[in-house]
Amino acid sequence: MVFLVVLLNSNQIVYAQSQNMILEWEQHWDTYESGGTCNFGTYNFFVGDVDNDNTLELITGGMTYDMANYSRTDIKAPFKIWNWDGERFTLEVSQEWLGVTRSIFSDDIDGDGIPEIITGGSISNDTGSYSTIRIWNWDGTDLSLRAHFEGVSASSISVFDFNNDGISEIITAGSSSDGVKTYAQLSVLNWKEDVLSLAGSVKWCSSNDARATSVVASDLNNDGVAEIITGGYDNDLMNSSGQLRIWHWSEDNFSLIESIEWRMVEDVYGVTITGDPMGNTIVNNLRVADVDDDGILEMVTGGFAFDGEKFNAQLKIWNWSNQKIACENSQEWITDDVTEVKAISLDDVNGDNQVDIVTAGLAGAYGGFADVNAPPEQAQLRVWNWNGEELILKNSEEWTVGEGVVAWNVQTGDIDNDGTVEIVVVGCMYVSALCDPDLRIYSISSDAFPMNILVAGIIVTLAGVTILGLLWRRRNQGQK
Repeated sequence: MVFLVVLLNSNQIVYAQSQNMILEWEQHWDTYESGGTCNFGTYNFFVGDVDNDNTLELITGGMTYDMANYSRTDIKAPFKIWNWDGERFTLEVSQEWLGVTRSIFSDDIDGDGIPEIITGGSISNDTGSYSTIRIWNWDGTDLSLRAHFEGVSASSISVFDFNNDGISEIITAGSSSDGVKTYAQLSVLNWKEDVLSLAGSVKWCSSNDARATSVVASDLNNDGVAEIITGGYDNDLMNSSGQLRIWHWSEDNFSLIESIEWRMVEDVYGVTITGDPMGNTIVNNLRVADVDDDGILEMVTGGFAFDGEKFNAQLKIWNWSNQKIACENSQEWITDDVTEVKAISLDDVNGDNQVDIVTAGLAGAYGGFADVNAPPEQAQLRVWNWNGEELILKNSEEWTVGEGVVAWNVQTGDIDNDGTVEIVVVGCMYVSALCDPDLRIYSISSDAFPMNILVAGIIVTLAGVTILGLLWRRRNQGQK
């Protein structure tokens, strides 16, 4: 019976699984080997049901250009909506304009039951290039532009109904430059009667260069007041510190509640695989969810930290308690000279009823972009689990396409309605300086045997043995 008690107490999950990553599909764009397209930016991809057809769509952005006649005015923003039914990968609609798409988000902003798609990026014309926020609707047949606003940068987008009027505000994180300094920027926009307007904006910079790469709006401490969480960096690129900030928004005013910054080493910076300055420590992506099932929301950040010689991929898990940001866990790892987390998704991707942390990024060697003798960049996909005490690496996949590839974006969802959550990665690969998106759909196989059935079988077996033993004893006693 001691064995049974130990087994029951140690069984914390529903299934014991043997898991492998399965590549279900790989998709390139129509510019493959003929032009140039890149789906860069760590929020430049979204998975969701944007046309109310009970099927999740995949929305991609980025930039595209013709290599034969390349100029700045040729750069276009490819805005595409796709679907995957488990066998066919289909382009539902495609839209282009002069400019770039940098971020994508979707939600029912006005509460009418119809999802809106929000894009952040830029639009170009004869007078220059301008930051723009756009709101779209897609009904499965027509893609309509509902509103646009110029002048606000959006590397990341979130929404929240702060004043409980049934219409969500749009929150953006980005940057703003005055020609001398580059500021991190946080903005809130209102959308009413198909008109987008700026409700408020705040900028900050400790020296000459700061960026807000990520934003999430969520009620972190469940007190009915939403927090706005931003991630990014400050203190210039040459000595950048990772930065996590918590804000409150009320009517037309931002209040900074707390800010925390960190580095592994001070006063140094490293370079990218192309030799350009990369920085010291930067947050590329931020997500919020209860990842350890303790009833409290965690903030999960991904990016990199320079150790003086190489770039470490960095994954951090934070909580906010008593108005203080605390780091629950920090994980760094090195695969090559430059290892980096570009994007994060939080979801149960293996059916064990636990929220997994999915990270996507790259591993590359210094000089790898130009040196044919250097190993090509590898895209890197990892699945983690945090139980509140230990961060466990459950799955890892690396791959190379062409002369190198980076996994810029990752999203999750049951996109083919087969009951299994897929992991969808969108990256950029290149051959002879021709870039092209490399979209991959993965699922995690599970040779799962239900542990509750195993335990029940053991209980029944032990009970049967015990009963047979008692009957055998009584029979022997009766014979005496």
